[in-house]
Amino acid sequence: MKTTFAVIISVLTASISAAPLEARQSNQVTLALSNDQSGAYAGVAFAADGTDKSIKALYGGTSVGASGSVLASSAQLASFPQTIHCVIKNNGAVIANLDAQHTFADLDGNPASATPVNLDHEPSIFTRDYGR
Repeated sequence: MKTTFAVIISVLTASISAAPLEARQSNQVTLALSNDQSGAYAGVAFAADGTDKSIKALYGGTSVGASGSVLASSAQLASFPQTIHCVIKNNGAVIANLDAQHTFADLDGNPASATPVNLDHEPSIFTRDYGR
């Protein structure tokens, strides 16, 4: 039994390490939205595939969307590839640009306040991994 287990482990290890590097790399990003007035926080993982994603669809069922509207005062990249670029729009206007060097954004545009922004009005997140 011990020999069989050792053989199975070595075969699994060899097959995992033989996978191409591109298949093992993920272009997933986790973006966290915070409402600094209510204390609500939600991190959501999604593909950095170069498509617009609805903030309401991603965060509507989380604590920042608990009131029926997605209300957030800041955004932060929590997990991401080093070549990521993330754009958050609200009503068609860019309210945040995030990348590996700038991982935090104040969404209301005033760093002296923590006013939540309603992200229900056709907001979107566009995220692309430029390393792929």
